[in-house]
Amino acid sequence: MSQRRGLCIGAGYFAQFHLDAWRRLEEAEIVAVCDLDAEKAETAAKKHGVDRWFTDVEKALTTCDIDFVDIITPPDTHLPLVELAARHGCHVICQKPLAPDFATARQIVELVESYPIRFMVHENFRFQPWHREIRRLLDAKVLGDRLHTLTFRSRFGDGWGSDAYLARQPYFREMPRFLVQETGVHFIDTFRYLAGEIEEVSAILRRLNPGIRGEDAGLLTFRFRDGDVGLWDANRYNEGLAENPRYTFGEFLIEGNGGTLRLYADGRMTIQPLGAAERDHPYEHSHEGFAGDCVLATQRHFLHGLAEDSPFETEGEDYLRTLSTVEAAYQSAMENRPVKIPSAEATNPPEVRKHVVDLSLTIDDDLPGAEITVAKTLAQDGWNATTLRLYSHCGTHMDAPRHFLEAGATIDQQVLNMCQGPARVLDLTPIMPRELIGVEHLSRWEAVIRPGDRLLLRTDWYLRLGSDEYRNGLPRISPELARWLVERGVALLGVEPPSVADVNNIDELTEVHRILLSAGIVIVEGLAHLDALRQDVVEFIALPLKIAGGDGCPVRAIAIEHS
Repeated sequence: MSQRRGLCIGAGYFAQFHLDAWRRLEEAEIVAVCDLDAEKAETAAKKHGVDRWFTDVEKALTTCDIDFVDIITPPDTHLPLVELAARHGCHVICQKPLAPDFATARQIVELVESYPIRFMVHENFRFQPWHREIRRLLDAKVLGDRLHTLTFRSRFGDGWGSDAYLARQPYFREMPRFLVQETGVHFIDTFRYLAGEIEEVSAILRRLNPGIRGEDAGLLTFRFRDGDVGLWDANRYNEGLAENPRYTFGEFLIEGNGGTLRLYADGRMTIQPLGAAERDHPYEHSHEGFAGDCVLATQRHFLHGLAEDSPFETEGEDYLRTLSTVEAAYQSAMENRPVKIPSAEATNPPEVRKHVVDLSLTIDDDLPGAEITVAKTLAQDGWNATTLRLYSHCGTHMDAPRHFLEAGATIDQQVLNMCQGPARVLDLTPIMPRELIGVEHLSRWEAVIRPGDRLLLRTDWYLRLGSDEYRNGLPRISPELARWLVERGVALLGVEPPSVADVNNIDELTEVHRILLSAGIVIVEGLAHLDALRQDVVEFIALPLKIAGGDGCPVRAIAIEHS
């Protein structure tokens, strides 16, 4: 096998395991390390015997003779880096999460298919020696010819402090979707490797550490095509008894019609045939490198696939099946129901019917803060045109942090993926004028509100538009509820009154807005027609105009119901 020349992009915490593994693989030579942080790049290169280091990927690719790139950077950087490598004709092995969302992951997969390169996701858990051995034993029917259940219990114990994740991977703290997207994807892929395709998933997700944005605890159940059932019980907050919780990352129990297999946290494996005693099952598992030296095994698989032009186990298209299960888990948690995953062979998926509901107030001369005048006429000028004068917070509108924060982001800086996605409709009717909406009003939904949720509060207040009460008697969010929403990591809050707080009480108005906006919660005010919605969870879209330096602006808000 000829030696391949590689470039490692990223010199953070996990890159050390990649570089160590490449150094021990005779089939590869890492010729350069690249990182935006020059000190990190230089330190990593010197530590692992790499001659060159760069801070510019383009320069590294044009300067060095490169066969492949190993991308070891945060997920939101993967698409441009994969595209850059592909344009230079380099094969790619890319760390997971593959992308911050499913749509971008699919874009990456479709991108590489248009270039004459090979692409593999660096999904290393299935390459851990115990999982390879378990698969061998299952293929040999050691537990019988029919699987019953696969149960994996994880207690990482690395996420309980106020400084959780700062030492190794601090970006974990800011991920709006954490446990399943970052960690659970490993186990979903491993479950698929061991038991085949997943047909349905149910998920209960929670956030135990209030200092992070995403969920850090979950209970996921899987139904497989062949009828067996899987369970992943995971918690990054509490500690287990393992001396090294990051070796096997938990304990595995696999049951079939012929007996039981147990994997312990130290890598010990036992088999208990039906009617017999538990006995140790010896196999080789290394303590070198990461988690049984699975990074080395993953990278060796990549090199062999290149040399033999054979399929990778984690090809991009196949890995989208794993990611579709991740998406289904979040949908299940949001909607509090099992979610089916379409068959990979399905060529004609069931038709999804969409019902669009306009949640926006009409902008006309009767709307406070709006003025419409004729600018051009068809008869006189050859076309019709009007001049619009709009108060930035008139009608159905979105607040930018700059609205109440001196150094807050402006409306043109609003992250658009926060402005669209699943939203939960909470019916607070009936509501009284000037009623203070507190935590108790939302208590019935406390168990289902998750980090990253979008909440639309139905009060039917839009029906009072045109009356004095609409502005001066509006029901409002209490400061306690605002802080409660922040603690739960809510991403967006939509209300029907023209403001989340009393517009005639500057202290209350300022406090509530600052609590929400300082936490990055998107505020949409002046919604309408929430009473026309028939589903508890809808697809919500409210996009702001790109106004430079804007403190807010009217939006066209809609809800999409699927049937």
